[in-house]
Amino acid sequence: MAGSVKAIVSKKIIQFTPDSSYDLSNVTVNEENEFDVTVINESDKFASFQVELLTAGLDENSHVKWYKIYPEVCTKKPPGSETTFHVAIIKAPITVYDTTIDVIIKIFSVEYERLYTSQKISLTINKPLRSLRLEMPIKELKVTLGNQIEIPVIVYNLSPKFTEIQLSLSGLNPDWFTIGTQRKLQIEPGDSQKISFLCQPTKGNQTLSKEYKFTIDAGSNTSQYTTREQGILEVLPDGVVEFSCSNKQQTIPSKGRKQSNSAIYELILKNDSNLLQRVHVIVPQKEHIKIGFGIPEAVNIIPGETKSMHLEVNNQRPWLGRRKRQPFEVSVGLTNPNSGEPSTFIFPIPNTQILELIVLPIIPFILQIGSAAIIALLLLLNLWLHPKVYHTGAVNSVRLVGKAGKVVSGSSDQTIRLWQVNDGHWQLNGNRLKYEGEIASETENKKAVRVIRSSPMDDGVIAAGLDSGDIQLWDTLKRQKKPVYSGTDRVFDLAFSQNPPYLFSGHGSGQVRQWDLTKTNKKPINIAYVKFAIYALAITENQIEPDLIFIAGRYNKLAVWDWSKKIIYEIPYEHTVSELKKGFKFKPFMSQQNYITSLTTANNKLAISDNQGYITLWDVNKIRQCINKEAEQQLDISKKIKIINGNKKNNPNRNITSNQIKPLECDQYVIAQSSEGHHKQPVRSIALTQSACHLASVGDDGQVILWDLSKDKIKNLLVQSGTTLIKENTKFNSVDIKALKDDQDDYVLITIGDDNYNVKLYRVNGIKDNANCK
Repeated sequence: MAGSVKAIVSKKIIQFTPDSSYDLSNVTVNEENEFDVTVINESDKFASFQVELLTAGLDENSHVKWYKIYPEVCTKKPPGSETTFHVAIIKAPITVYDTTIDVIIKIFSVEYERLYTSQKISLTINKPLRSLRLEMPIKELKVTLGNQIEIPVIVYNLSPKFTEIQLSLSGLNPDWFTIGTQRKLQIEPGDSQKISFLCQPTKGNQTLSKEYKFTIDAGSNTSQYTTREQGILEVLPDGVVEFSCSNKQQTIPSKGRKQSNSAIYELILKNDSNLLQRVHVIVPQKEHIKIGFGIPEAVNIIPGETKSMHLEVNNQRPWLGRRKRQPFEVSVGLTNPNSGEPSTFIFPIPNTQILELIVLPIIPFILQIGSAAIIALLLLLNLWLHPKVYHTGAVNSVRLVGKAGKVVSGSSDQTIRLWQVNDGHWQLNGNRLKYEGEIASETENKKAVRVIRSSPMDDGVIAAGLDSGDIQLWDTLKRQKKPVYSGTDRVFDLAFSQNPPYLFSGHGSGQVRQWDLTKTNKKPINIAYVKFAIYALAITENQIEPDLIFIAGRYNKLAVWDWSKKIIYEIPYEHTVSELKKGFKFKPFMSQQNYITSLTTANNKLAISDNQGYITLWDVNKIRQCINKEAEQQLDISKKIKIINGNKKNNPNRNITSNQIKPLECDQYVIAQSSEGHHKQPVRSIALTQSACHLASVGDDGQVILWDLSKDKIKNLLVQSGTTLIKENTKFNSVDIKALKDDQDDYVLITIGDDNYNVKLYRVNGIKDNANCK
């Protein structure tokens, strides 16, 4: 059958020169090294053919490909058919130069071993243009500080000898290379090898953002010939400009300058980036702030440098009255010193500082009172109003328990403490709590207590969440503990449901876990995952509609979990700018430094606060309507699918996965919003009365504010700032409120916990709380 296949070779003499482009890149671009083989099936069988090249002296163990054939195998074809194979010599088969060798072209059938033939051609291997070649596949690279990048290099040994090659990289900081800037390679004759230099620019402002040129040199032990390649490594901008103020609060007049009507604020800018920055000061002008500003000129700050800028503030002092506090915002902008364009990679941290100017009257307030005896009395009263502090760390959470007869507090000192409430008419505010001892000591908890929540079913039962990830139930009357969960996932908030009795926990990992308190099993019965760190939970229960769990946290994210249907709805969270035209809204910043701090629900209302100083009141019924509308649309889709599928009896919920996440677009669910009360400083905690007629809020500005949510005042929430009950030089972390009534008056009790280790209780008389908020 040897005569049943015929082969025709287009060229009998082939020229090949090493170090040509087709040799280095395995791509044939020179016709001298190419030829065609036409195979004619003269047998009486369907057959597929393959072509193979052989030559004398070829190392059988060598895996180096020295030729390429297309196609590698032809498809099975009938008798009389032709197939053309294109052959390219891409490497020297043996390492001899200026030599002509015979190459046998073997053509054979894949199916029939007796169906074959062969042809012979001459291959002239010319002397290589050079013995060593260096190639960089990527010559322009980009890297961020602290990240590792590979600088790949391909080395070709075109000599007829086994060669040791030395690579050396220069032009870049040697400290950036984890395994050095020198490489040694041993390469077989005619072979190539790929190797990489691992580069990791040092993180810090000493490594400037710019383009760095570098060179890679290659030499061998078999030749004096050397070669080199050049490349560019661009270090991208990285870091921040730290913005602070050494004296955030100034007084007019200051000591030693009794006649002065101005104050100087020292603004400190540290360029902790790797790029030169031009910094300018911005002070937004607002009508209600009647002060003048002397804006300093912009300055250039090199990486690693710290500079001060001085902001002058002027205000006329009144003759009479008390000291006047004027908070105002100061921010900085960053630009490129050369182009003047805003910086797109480097940002100030924080972007804004809240400063305060205190203006004293020309006639001191003490002289206006006119009595040293009154001053002494006030001093004694002040001492009496500061009871003994029992906590030794910041108080993170406070709760009025049961019918507001007790207060429970949790602190960073790792303890849970119990307080007796005195809500009598004649007891002074701030001194209404009597300490009754520890519920849990630091030896029992061993980690800071992050959150305390009271059970709506059992008077005196609380849940505590710890920084360690532990969740505990405590009977505050019996001082008995019941562990719910022990883990490492930090607990930031808890929420009780009343019917059935469940406990929900929000964690830093982004999980909400549902616990059945009637069971002893320490595993959650349901878990929702919202892909952001959770800082706040709130539950709203309805006898007709399903219970909803509101979830909020980092990146100003907000979601609602219908756990009965296992669906999570993502809700857009927006800020309203009251200074602009009505209805103008924008999405707040979504960085990890921006987050929702607190949620609270009552009487189909949801209140939200964030660390940008906003308080928002939402209509839960509107949200439920949106969820029901979404469910109806899903049902319509399911019906249409059922009709398309021929009315098969399918489960309409079969395509619904466990705790699936859906976007929820809803209009008119925001009742009102305000950012004026806390001067856009972080609002750490909020609480609603039982009928949602009043809201209490606390934050970093040291204020406790009571908001009237009655129907005739809630419309003005955008412009009003609430009633400030307390203003202290501390940060308040937690607040709880409860509306009560006795024989003489309607009133509310407000308990707070602060960074100065205090737990206090205040009574506000004349506050009615009813379902209609009238």
